[in-house]
Amino acid sequence: MLGAGVPLLQACGDSGSKSANKKAIADGLEPEAGPLKIVNYADYVNPDVIADFENLYGVDVEFTTINTDTEVMSKIASGAIKVDVQHSMANYSIGNLISGGLLQPLNKSYLPNFANVISSFNDPWYDPGAKYSVPYTFFGTGLAYRADRIDPATVEEQGWDALWNATDFAGQVTVLDDPREALAMAMMRRGLFDVNTVDPEVINQALADLTELIDLVNVKYNIEAYHDIPEGTTTLAQTWSADMILAAAGYLPEGVDAEVLGFWHPPAGEYVVSNDSMGVLADAENPVLAHLYLNYLLDNDVAEKNFSWVGYLPALTKLNADYLIGAGYVPEHLRGCVPTDEEVAEALIFKPLGVEGEALYEEAWSQFIAGG
Repeated sequence: MLGAGVPLLQACGDSGSKSANKKAIADGLEPEAGPLKIVNYADYVNPDVIADFENLYGVDVEFTTINTDTEVMSKIASGAIKVDVQHSMANYSIGNLISGGLLQPLNKSYLPNFANVISSFNDPWYDPGAKYSVPYTFFGTGLAYRADRIDPATVEEQGWDALWNATDFAGQVTVLDDPREALAMAMMRRGLFDVNTVDPEVINQALADLTELIDLVNVKYNIEAYHDIPEGTTTLAQTWSADMILAAAGYLPEGVDAEVLGFWHPPAGEYVVSNDSMGVLADAENPVLAHLYLNYLLDNDVAEKNFSWVGYLPALTKLNADYLIGAGYVPEHLRGCVPTDEEVAEALIFKPLGVEGEALYEEAWSQFIAGG
């Protein structure tokens, strides 16, 4: 659920963090009457979980839905939308929101369930000390494939090269519709692991390599692997690990076993792991209720119920691979779809590139989708 940075907010942060002057709400306040207003992607939280929260606190929850991280950041900054909770912030956007004075510091006294969070997210690079955000979901980037068409051993051996070698499956190969993800993948294929480079030569080489896929395998670009792989319209796809958990849980045609799904990712230290986070807006009308909502999503049982519907992993210690496999949520052969603590701790991370850096990636991506 990633998105590009927003120049508007980068400009807001030029003179330093405006959020640094804001204060957290006081301890011990009663929750407001609501309604609690949330902005989120469509279908990115379990409706039953929301209904449970409404019943628990006797309030209504109202949603504004958006399609991209760029869209929500622009609308928050311009005042086009006014909400209490930003439900799904891309990690490399949070700094812009803080610098722009659009998030308020969290009062952890309302967040006892923060103790459930994976240790790597206690002090994340994008929000030191987790002062303004709590993690919602996390996921890694790898290759999903149909194991009844491609030998898993072949994918393991070839890694990213498998995309360039999939000539038998022309028209059934996809890369992520995301400039950072797709171009970084092409770089990593060449052993270049600075996924935040703004070197034009490196970016142009990645563009040339991606463009080769057009003639080699008639490559497509989308974020639809979660249903295209199980339905069989795609055989090999660069995608997020959670998409194969989703695929196994609800997108296989009747009579098709989850064994047809495969997922490969690079080893720790070469593996991109990303996450979405939740925060309370600086001008929230219901800040106490917003804190209670964040705490609610960090409850182990609530997070498990939410995961059972959403498919994207909550960043909580209890819900590790062993637990999720034992509970029947994830097939054993898709264990690799759940990033380990080591993989999270050593992950490659997409960071903000600045206006000029973002422009380089956007220009390269425009050339790629135009056919090179």
